[in-house]
Amino acid sequence: MKPDTAHLVALARERQAEVVTFLQDLIRIPSVNGRDAEVAVAQRVAEEAARLGFKADLIAADPTRPNVVVNWGDGPAGFALIGHLDTVAAGDATRWSSAPFAAEIRQGRIYGRGAADNKAGIACGLYTLALARDHGVLDPNNVRLILAGVVDEESGASSQLGARYLLDQGYLKAQGAIYAYASDIVCIGHRGLLRVTLIAQGKAVHSGSPEWSAGQAGVNAVTGLAEILLHLEALTLTAPEHPAFAGLGCTLTPGTLFHGGEFESMVPAQAEALVDVRLMPGQTSQTVLDEITRVINEVVGKRPGLHVALTVKNDLPGAAIPADHPLAVIAQRYTHQITGRPWPIAGAGPANEGYMLIGAGIPTLCGFGPTGGGAHAPDEWVAVDSLSQTIAMYLGIIRDYLDPHGP
Repeated sequence: MKPDTAHLVALARERQAEVVTFLQDLIRIPSVNGRDAEVAVAQRVAEEAARLGFKADLIAADPTRPNVVVNWGDGPAGFALIGHLDTVAAGDATRWSSAPFAAEIRQGRIYGRGAADNKAGIACGLYTLALARDHGVLDPNNVRLILAGVVDEESGASSQLGARYLLDQGYLKAQGAIYAYASDIVCIGHRGLLRVTLIAQGKAVHSGSPEWSAGQAGVNAVTGLAEILLHLEALTLTAPEHPAFAGLGCTLTPGTLFHGGEFESMVPAQAEALVDVRLMPGQTSQTVLDEITRVINEVVGKRPGLHVALTVKNDLPGAAIPADHPLAVIAQRYTHQITGRPWPIAGAGPANEGYMLIGAGIPTLCGFGPTGGGAHAPDEWVAVDSLSQTIAMYLGIIRDYLDPHGP
């Protein structure tokens, strides 16, 4: 007989102390993208998996940055729980109410960089496998569960080292997946991401020289690039609407990073800016690139001697599964049963690697997990009680989606 929902929650609560200790350990191992290789976090996941009786494999395109994969079951129906091992930087530690990597517990919350994004999801995912095995929730002859802790997501969700590598190497063969971010929605997709770098070249001259005063020499790369950014800010970009992305459209944010000039008394000959664009599902990046190029050409045409080069840093599409997909419907049912509130079925504004999975033909919830907040901000947190609730939801969702008749 299949455990009912209340029984799933009770089983998960019995292991909550273990999950909390494991998550605290993960948070206390810094894995800031671009600074800390993820190997120590991957090894800690593998160590916990071994303690629970699972074999974990470290699978890497770069040996210093291995993904960690844990499997249970030998059945034909696969389901993947995925989280990324890397985090963003902590930023100014004085803005945190406790040390960013201390994993301190206060008033029912665990605080620390990576708590919500994305280490709590990894901890819940591993213990989902343990409870599925230990309590007969799923039949290992029918199903195969995969936990994947992947690297390098925070570099722009387009890395070749993490989820992309595991997909290409055949380690994520599944009929469904959950990217285990902290959430309060049943996330069926996300907007895309286009990031471009604009590099302006002018001509330096002494800012006190008669030639500059007379307009006979010098080209200001900073003001030229600034004019381009202001024109980009005024653009209205059309994009297809999507019912799951209410209140969201295509947004273009110019100058999220800006550098320019060489010295106080020099007309700046160099300037560089990054432009961040969020694309709607079904919207192509080329139409936006054409608009950006048009603006560049217009400004350059008015400023002789100014040259601007455009390079694409990130280009990934928006993606979504249908709102009435069984995976979403089942997930919403369990949010209602376990949390007392049916979470909205909706799309996310920020991009993630869910598009890789959906593009590979794997229906995916692109963000579904514990209750938390503060991602990419000070005092990032996850609610302790939501960890066991999440494990129970994962168990129920996977069971009803893959193995509705049970063992």
